[in-house]
Order: sequence, then structure tokens, then C-alpha cells
Amino acid sequence: MTSSLSDLLMKALLLSCIALLAFSDAAVAPPTGITRHYKFDIQMANATRLCHTKSIVTVNGQFPGPKIVAREGDRVVVKI
Repeated sequence: MTSSLSDLLMKALLLSCIALLAFSDAAVAPPTGITRHYKFDIQMANATRLCHTKSIVTVNGQFPGPKIVAREGDRVVVKI
């Protein structure tokens, strides 16, 4: 009696796992795949920190440069 009950539970567990794997793609939303465009102007600039002047690379006049925002599946296009 115990072995037939455990066999039945194992079969039910196996069928549940197969169903979960078969339908797992349906539960995930497809990625949007947005193309994000950025235009960067790269320049050298002098920066003074603690009485020392150094030449640094700036992006759009900023150091550090601007933040790039993207999600998984997005395409990023950067024009320099």
C-alpha cells in the first residue's frame, strides 16, 4: 500500500515538473527590444583637483559621462 502511494506521488510530481517545463516559456513576457540612441561629444578638458591640473576626457562636457539606461534585450546605438 505504501509503495503504490509513493509511486503515485512520484508520477504526479514527474507530470507536474514536465508541465511546468513545457509551459514555462508562456509565463515569461517577450523582451520589448527597444533601440536606444545616444549621441556623445568627446572632448579633452582641463580639470583642477587639489591644486593639480590634469587633462581629462569629457563626454558632452561632463566628467564622468552621462549614464546609459538600457534593459536586457535592448539595442544601444552610440554616435560619437
